[in-house]
Amino acid sequence: MAQKITLEVVKKEQVTGHVYFVTFRLVSPPSIEFRAGQNMMLMIAPGINRTMSIASPPNQNNELLMIHDVSPMGPGSKWTLGLHVGDSATIVAPTGGALSFDPSPKKKVMIATGTGVAPFHAMILDYANGSAERAKTQLVLYWGLRHEEDVYWKEEFDRISSLNPFFTWRLILSKPGDGWIGLRGHVTEHVIKQETNPEVSEFYLCGNKAMIEEVREVLLGRNVPKEQIKTELFY
Repeated sequence: MAQKITLEVVKKEQVTGHVYFVTFRLVSPPSIEFRAGQNMMLMIAPGINRTMSIASPPNQNNELLMIHDVSPMGPGSKWTLGLHVGDSATIVAPTGGALSFDPSPKKKVMIATGTGVAPFHAMILDYANGSAERAKTQLVLYWGLRHEEDVYWKEEFDRISSLNPFFTWRLILSKPGDGWIGLRGHVTEHVIKQETNPEVSEFYLCGNKAMIEEVREVLLGRNVPKEQIKTELFY
C-alpha cells in the first residue's frame, strides 16, 4: 500500500555523463514492502512530482536505489543534481507495478532502452535471490544504449549472469565507435533474431515510446498474446 515516506540521501554517484545513482535510506518508516518492478513518486516541490522506478530489490527494504538520467534538465533533473549526502527527501511508495513479473514458469524477456533498465535490475536480483524454483525461471535482458560512454552496470549484469545460469543479457549500442566489438543496432532487431519462439514467452518493455511501440507491434505480429506483453514508458 502506498504511503508517504521520509528518506535521507546516503550516496550519490555519477556513473555516466548524465546518469546518476542515488541511494536513499528510509527514515520514517524505517522499511518498506514492495514488489520488484514497482515505482516511487518523488515529491520534488509543491505540485511537482516525478515517478521513478525502484532499482533495488525488495529484500533491501531499508534502502532504495534510484537511477536518474538528468539530460532532460527539467525540474526532476535539477532536483537530483542538487541533492547532497545527508539531504532529506519525501516520496510516496510503492506505486505502479505494471512491469512486475507474472508468477509463471514462462521465460521472461526484458527489453530496455536507457535508464529503462532500472526496474529490471530489481526484478532480476529478486528472482536470482528467490526460491530455488523461481531462481530457475529463464530470464533474458536486452538493453539498448547509444554510445560506449553511456554504458554502466556491465560488470553488475556480468556478475549476476556468472552466478545464475538462468540469466543472460545482451548489450546493444546504436551509435558505437569503430572499436566496439559488441552488438550493434537497435534492440528490436536483436530480439527478433534471438527470440525464435516468442509466443511462449512473456515480454517486459521499459524505455522510450518508439522502442515500445515497435517491439509491441512486432510481437503481436508474431502471435504473442497481448496479455504476455507488459510495458512502461520511462521517458
